[in-house]
Amino acid sequence: MTTWTSEELMAWQPPPGWHELDGDQRRAHLDQRGIQLPLRPADWEILDHDQRMTYLTWYARILGDTPEARAAKEREYRKELRAWRVLMCWWIFCLFVGLGLVWGTSALGEGTGLRVGITVFVVAGYAAAIFVPMRLNKPVPHA
Repeated sequence: MTTWTSEELMAWQPPPGWHELDGDQRRAHLDQRGIQLPLRPADWEILDHDQRMTYLTWYARILGDTPEARAAKEREYRKELRAWRVLMCWWIFCLFVGLGLVWGTSALGEGTGLRVGITVFVVAGYAAAIFVPMRLNKPVPHA
């Protein structure tokens, strides 16, 4: 077996249809052609950190991006998105319960101005403390 440098390995291009092959099929394809993609190429020791990370990213893309891995990422994304949606619904429910207590009870008497003030305060506080951060942290599909 010849030892390949990282440049030689990364110059290799996968054949058409590679993207649809699972991990075992990819390894079998490489074995049939006598290609072994080592986790660490021959020049690993002389590579700087950025070069090592570039090689490991390439390696993961070539061998790790299988249909099974993509399906697992999609399932994880769906799970995170569902949890995010449940939490958002919970906060919206709590907001409406709070506003229902302000507007639906006579605890504040006839103080409409006070009710409007509390409503503005609660909605602004909700937006600043809950809604905006939750929107910023909404799960996104994995690349």
